[in-house]
Amino acid sequence: MNGAQDPEPAPAGRPLSTRKLAVALCLQFAVFAVIGLALWSWSGRPLADFVRLSPDAILPGLALGGALIAAAYLGFKIFPRISERFVRMQSKTYGFLGDRLSLPMVVLISIGAGVGEEALFRGGLQTLLIDYLGPLAGILIASALFAVVHLSKPPIMGIIFAIGLLFGTIYHATGSLVLVMIAHAAYDVFALHYLMKEMRRLGCLFGGGGEAPAR
Repeated sequence: MNGAQDPEPAPAGRPLSTRKLAVALCLQFAVFAVIGLALWSWSGRPLADFVRLSPDAILPGLALGGALIAAAYLGFKIFPRISERFVRMQSKTYGFLGDRLSLPMVVLISIGAGVGEEALFRGGLQTLLIDYLGPLAGILIASALFAVVHLSKPPIMGIIFAIGLLFGTIYHATGSLVLVMIAHAAYDVFALHYLMKEMRRLGCLFGGGGEAPAR
């Protein structure tokens, strides 16, 4: 690439072992789900209505996830320099994942994120906020908090906020938490796999040499 380059980020510390990583993330997502369920209950709604396992939500959820994946993939191919910059930004946040994430681990983390984060930010928080503030404010605030909790740089937070708005709007319109959980998990499988692959290629992982970026 021509022009000045940002210095390559140095990971903050040694990555967690695969076992510790799995335990820590599963615990986090479980806590998210419990808090979301508690907020839903606080709104006065029956616990049995929190998640309705409807087969009708599976295909729309996969279709939504597929559309997000296609849009992201197209964007990465059309704007490779922006994609590389985003990967370098993300490496500062996700370098702790190390260089040992297998595809099953990527899928496990993605399912946990899809279920836990949607339970908290859409099923619990957004629902309660809409009760008090109305749909527009409820979706906006829940989406903003969803973006902030990812601890990413502002450009990445903007993308996460936009995805949160999309999920929040669809959840409000359909009432299907399963639909957005499936879409979220499907997209995260692609996004996390792509991020790990690019971090490895660019040498952004802890102890990773990777392929040197073009200058």
